[in-house]
Amino acid sequence: MYRLLRILEQFDPERASNTLSSDVIGCVVPRGRIVRGYVYAGVNKEIPPPSSATHSYHGLGPESRKTLPSSAKRSIAQYSPKPQRKNQTKSPAEYREQRRLKQERYRRKQTQREHDLAKVVKRLRQEVPLLQMQHMRMVFGVKLMLEAVVTEYFQLFRHGIWFSNMDTPCHLKAKAQQQLVFLRTAMSNDVILGGLKGVDALVEQWRRYCTYFDNVELNLGVVDIRSNIAWANATLSVTVTKTTLDQVFPHLLEGEQDKLILRSRLLGQLLVLPCRICFEWDEKSKRVVRLDKMLDFFTPLQHLLPCFDFVATVMEKALITLECIISDDGSD
Repeated sequence: MYRLLRILEQFDPERASNTLSSDVIGCVVPRGRIVRGYVYAGVNKEIPPPSSATHSYHGLGPESRKTLPSSAKRSIAQYSPKPQRKNQTKSPAEYREQRRLKQERYRRKQTQREHDLAKVVKRLRQEVPLLQMQHMRMVFGVKLMLEAVVTEYFQLFRHGIWFSNMDTPCHLKAKAQQQLVFLRTAMSNDVILGGLKGVDALVEQWRRYCTYFDNVELNLGVVDIRSNIAWANATLSVTVTKTTLDQVFPHLLEGEQDKLILRSRLLGQLLVLPCRICFEWDEKSKRVVRLDKMLDFFTPLQHLLPCFDFVATVMEKALITLECIISDDGSD
């Protein structure tokens, strides 16, 4: 009470002296017990509970409180007791359920984040070949050189051509697109390949080699560049499989005894084939206009088979030419 009086005197001394008069003090009685809304101050005295009329003495009602300065209201609110929140205890089952829900939300967020990151990685991997194509155009478009094309060709096709479909991993798809971009950039659209022509024909020949043989590996040797022609000495390593006999040497599948011996000798053998590849360069278009290849099957077969007659029998009706062209019926 005295604290409130000091606060009121600080802001409005005249009103504070008139507000807390003896009439207000006279209404103050000792605290008693409360029974059914009545306060028992003595033995036979009953004082009704305070009402809105009780607080209207000398301007202390709700209307007079509105006229107090804002600083006085803040002081009263600062020193007035604050209601305490009732502690609500939870059962162990409720705590476990709450923790379970939090963990479930956390796992959902983590799963969604991993899913989003996987999408970003997939999109970036798909953009790699396009960026490499732009890089090649920037580099090759200004100073494309025959030596750089030869080196890049052997690096990209060292293990043959890569295939891509719906189930192919992203890194293999990127390699396949990189190979195709290189061929479209460095080779002429109607590049000559022996009896064939075009980039699509070159891709098809690589597809047949990688499908009919196993463990395809192309290794570059010495490169001899003269004017606009480059000769590259290399070796092509392949493993003979059942598909090789079906698609390249179908005449060995006949039931003769000699051919049965040849099939058993060839199946599963690793052949290291010497080859020479000629790159003809067009200075005006800055592209390769002719790609000739010569593949030597006779030398490794002579080391594998006992006599030259067997070598002649193997290569007599083989569906492959000296220019390394694998055909379907031997007519190419």
